[in-house]
Amino acid sequence: MSAPDDIGSFSVAHLPIVKEYAQRMGLVEHIDNALKCGMHTSPGKITLGLIMNILCGRSPIYRVEEFFKMRDVPLLLGDGMTAEMFNDDAIGRVLDRIHDYGTWKLFSEVCIQAFRNFNVDCSIIHQDTTSVNVWGEYKPGAGDPMQINHGYSKDKRPDLKQFVLSLLCAEGNLPFHAGILDGNSSDKKINGNIITELPRIMARYGAGEHEFIYVADSALATKDNLLFMKDGIHFITRLPENFGACAELIGTAVADNGSWQDVGQLSCRIVKGKNICASYRIQETNVDLAESSYRALIVHSDAHDRRRRKRIEKSVQKDKTSLDKAADELSRKKFFCLPDAQAAAKEFKQGDFHQVSFVFEEQPVYSRGRPCKNETRTVKNLVYAVAIKVSENKEAIEELQEKAGCFVLLTNVPTEKKNALEILKTYKEQDGIEKNFGFLKDPLVVNDLFLKTPSRIEALGLVLVLSLLLWRLMERTMRQKIKENNSKLTGWNNCKTTKPTSFMMVSKFIAVVVAIKNGERSLFTPLNKVQLAYLNALEVNPDIFTKMDLTPDGISSG
Repeated sequence: MSAPDDIGSFSVAHLPIVKEYAQRMGLVEHIDNALKCGMHTSPGKITLGLIMNILCGRSPIYRVEEFFKMRDVPLLLGDGMTAEMFNDDAIGRVLDRIHDYGTWKLFSEVCIQAFRNFNVDCSIIHQDTTSVNVWGEYKPGAGDPMQINHGYSKDKRPDLKQFVLSLLCAEGNLPFHAGILDGNSSDKKINGNIITELPRIMARYGAGEHEFIYVADSALATKDNLLFMKDGIHFITRLPENFGACAELIGTAVADNGSWQDVGQLSCRIVKGKNICASYRIQETNVDLAESSYRALIVHSDAHDRRRRKRIEKSVQKDKTSLDKAADELSRKKFFCLPDAQAAAKEFKQGDFHQVSFVFEEQPVYSRGRPCKNETRTVKNLVYAVAIKVSENKEAIEELQEKAGCFVLLTNVPTEKKNALEILKTYKEQDGIEKNFGFLKDPLVVNDLFLKTPSRIEALGLVLVLSLLLWRLMERTMRQKIKENNSKLTGWNNCKTTKPTSFMMVSKFIAVVVAIKNGERSLFTPLNKVQLAYLNALEVNPDIFTKMDLTPDGISSG
């Protein structure tokens, strides 16, 4: 009787695509060359395995070995790799080696190579920070790369300790420089440190001092930072509201209503058949700050955020409550002559958002006692009372709403390099880096029991940011390809889209299963048209699902 065939099957989903893009980045080779630590297992492949785990549902680190037991490990990571190699000790050693080598030094080296391979444009640099909460004591140690402590929590969890994650991104959302900092780090100081190092950082990517524009939030706009960038770095930032010039610029722009340039909507987002994106108007002027003159763009958005609406409603209600109380007190007073009543009304303090009108009422004061039968009451004298009507000052409220919808952009970028609309569009691309933080802040990964030292948290931060970079590079390639071909891909609900995301792509390959019989791999079901269209946009050969050895350009070497 013959022996049964060696048969098996594994869900591979989109992970062969992840492997292909890691090859294009040169990820495994660079990490292996950098971390020459004598480990039996390739640290580059361990890192790639962690990235695959992160990009496939984010199981906790203590379950990575379990995750790979359900995968075709040789296909994804090469011959000789097994699920058992992803045990806690092996992963811990790799994270420790990354920290010893220099976590962000390694990240920078990988990014330089990846950006070169993918021809990434570094002319616009976006910066932002976020806080990441952790559970536990995390007592400070002498060799810790950062202090995990209490600070301003952007997640509204001041009870938890945290660290701060800082990112620099190119093309809106491609990370290329990162750092994990003390939990109580100041955004203003972080920006100050970055701009000091920025010329050196950008020189690695072949960009001179005036060949890039630095975009950051209002924490950049301090006197010291502005003085440092005075004759060097081109920047775009938001002028903080605590600058007196901010209120003055907005007030002047609102008063000069005819000078607005209507630029309409900068993007399109349809929800329930309605485009919910804001429409914008802009005015441009100059403002003197920190011994220099800058371009100032006053921007009005018709989409007031909820916090500002509530602030306006509270201010208006507070104004009315205060007036009603004062009006009630005055209406109870009696005056012996009309001039006294008029004088009291004149001294009545007007509201900020309400109008007050007065009616003077003449009221008789009668003699004491009941009058005799058939006689009328005797009027002793006359007094005067003030009746007060409080009504909304619609013009003042509309002006407040108009001002609340405004913000000011500050820049030293020359007009011939970018006009006002281009400045606004460049700043609005800041939302790309903000979306990245949602990807990175996963409590299940960050707060795993395995990560009880700041050095390993920092090393895992590297793995997370590398995962983000690979994720965004896949997305970037798809969008560039369909724009080049003037085509569309199938997105959510089978609708065509010109802005496919990596998450959309992942959903299309979730059911891909590879069968192995006598060492030969084949797909359980052929790839459908939608999947092939995504592979074409990704510039990936379908053979990646069944062939183990591929060259970086995706063409099978065997």
